[in-house]
Amino acid sequence: MTKTTKYMRVTRKAVGGRKLATIGMAFVSLLLLLAGVSTSLASSASSASSFKDSSSLPPIKHVWFIILENKSYDATFTGLNNNTYLWKTLPSQGSLLTNYYGTGHYSLDNYIALAAGQAPEVDNQEDCPTYKTMSGSMITSKSSPNYGQFQAGGAPYTNQGCVYPKSVPTLFNQLDAAGVSWKGYAQDLGNTDTASAPHDVNACGGPGANPDTTPVANPGSANATDQYVPKHFPFPWFDSLLDNGTTDCNAAHIANAFDPNNGLYHDLQSVATTPEFSWITPNNCSDAHDAVCHGNNLSGGWANATTPNPPVNYTGGLYASDLFLEHVIPEIEASPAFKQGGLIDVAFDEGFPAFTFTGNSFNNSTADPATAASSIAADSAGENLYGKNVNAEPTGPNTPLLTNASGDQLYPGPGDNAYVDRDPSTPGIILGGGGAPPAARTDAASADSGSTYVNDQAIVATDVGRSVTGVGIPTGATVGIVDDTPDVATKANGAGCSNTCATHGIFELFVNGLPAAATGPVTSITLGAETTATDPLFDATDATTGGGDVGSVLISPYITPGSTDSTFYNHYSWLRTMEDLFNVAKASPGLDGQGHIGFAAQPGLKAFGADVFNNCPEHVCTGSSLDDHAVTRRR
Repeated sequence: MTKTTKYMRVTRKAVGGRKLATIGMAFVSLLLLLAGVSTSLASSASSASSFKDSSSLPPIKHVWFIILENKSYDATFTGLNNNTYLWKTLPSQGSLLTNYYGTGHYSLDNYIALAAGQAPEVDNQEDCPTYKTMSGSMITSKSSPNYGQFQAGGAPYTNQGCVYPKSVPTLFNQLDAAGVSWKGYAQDLGNTDTASAPHDVNACGGPGANPDTTPVANPGSANATDQYVPKHFPFPWFDSLLDNGTTDCNAAHIANAFDPNNGLYHDLQSVATTPEFSWITPNNCSDAHDAVCHGNNLSGGWANATTPNPPVNYTGGLYASDLFLEHVIPEIEASPAFKQGGLIDVAFDEGFPAFTFTGNSFNNSTADPATAASSIAADSAGENLYGKNVNAEPTGPNTPLLTNASGDQLYPGPGDNAYVDRDPSTPGIILGGGGAPPAARTDAASADSGSTYVNDQAIVATDVGRSVTGVGIPTGATVGIVDDTPDVATKANGAGCSNTCATHGIFELFVNGLPAAATGPVTSITLGAETTATDPLFDATDATTGGGDVGSVLISPYITPGSTDSTFYNHYSWLRTMEDLFNVAKASPGLDGQGHIGFAAQPGLKAFGADVFNNCPEHVCTGSSLDDHAVTRRR
């Protein structure tokens, strides 16, 4: 097979001071910064108020938040992955936040942070192996830096359950108290499961009827008839919502996104039926999670606003999320509610390195190397405290960091060692989501005699330099240049296709650093084992502190089209912004008396302000108060 032509690749420019080599130093800098300020939330109200930027908040009346999956800024906003609508079209309509960070790995802990400001906990980092209520207690000491965090029972990094008790409030409880209407829409919610246990059993979309009394195993990933997964929907993870079933877990608040009688399109037809806050969760295909979809990826178009045609392919990733966004966002923008002064916010939960080895990119980044440095960057944190951008976030009580006397990281931290290899023989180490230097691997492969290129669907960028042996392979061969390029998935995931069907892998044989030809036909190869010295993903000393830079796009009449913002924001900043926009403080004072819960109440944490809402007329934003906004919104 001939070498596949590469897609056009665009090298990103450095934005917002994102530099791989400075992440560790930035984390130390944050610790020094925090050491110089009060860590007591109780005493922070006056100092934090100047960073609330309430005078610059526009009178947003409706918010639509669309959450996608597992893509770094580089994967989404550089042209690497054939997603022109999100990469180009949407930023031209609003503002691109170039430094918006996830708060952890993997998925569920980010949804918890968005909904309640709670830091990662191991069960949520593992996407909840068992759906049961968490043991532990709320930290109530106002002098603690973890004030308002729920501390799971037992030692850190031990499984304690993943549903938070009723003592943990959420944004949705705050909206209830403030009289703000809200609704969670999830694509495929309520679909029949033919290949697994049901994904949604309770009315909030959880996999079990009652996590307090009847724990159940999490049903896991998507299948052909139901691509909804509960780990991507925040509502079933809090007893403060589950225990209010008649108030919160009902048809007025939880719906299938494409239900013709209760879904998004139905509700958008009038202001009266449009919730003031809408959370939108696409399914595991449309949210860019699966590289190859188990079911319909919307590639066949639509029979009507709520009924997709059969797909013409099963390619997932950012290709599939573009198809979803191209359908949903114009509907929102055409709605009477958006025209009154709405806000559309598209974000991702967490970022993975922009390489095919993660299963979350169809191409390999040309801007960053396939090394541990890129993984550490994708596991980094970022927020703005007291006007300073810092590459860090509080770890919380359940995912602390710890090093030994040699400086080796022993605990995975909020970033869970995602796509980082450590030495598992290090005394006291907890790998979390990390790995070890890879052992030898045998791949199915093909090459003609005399060819310097070998086709290998399993080959990835981190295999460069590994020894290669097998029939037809010259002595002393190594993996040379690796080229992974997009392919169209013609079959569904689980129906003769896996995530590797979305890419075509090929590499060049090298001997002594130069191209070398196969000595005969090749049908399989064996790659040699790697060591801590040769493994490009090995890193013993750098912490994984967050969920990586994912970027975010916001569209509103109050935002200048085509603008960008390099301020560091994260999921805690987002939560703080929603609390401020909807003026929840009067009914729900939060930890700081200003309506902020969890780590959204960090002293000095910057919420979205005039830098984001940069098209707000002076007479609308300057000098107005949150009380003014509340009155305006409800007229």
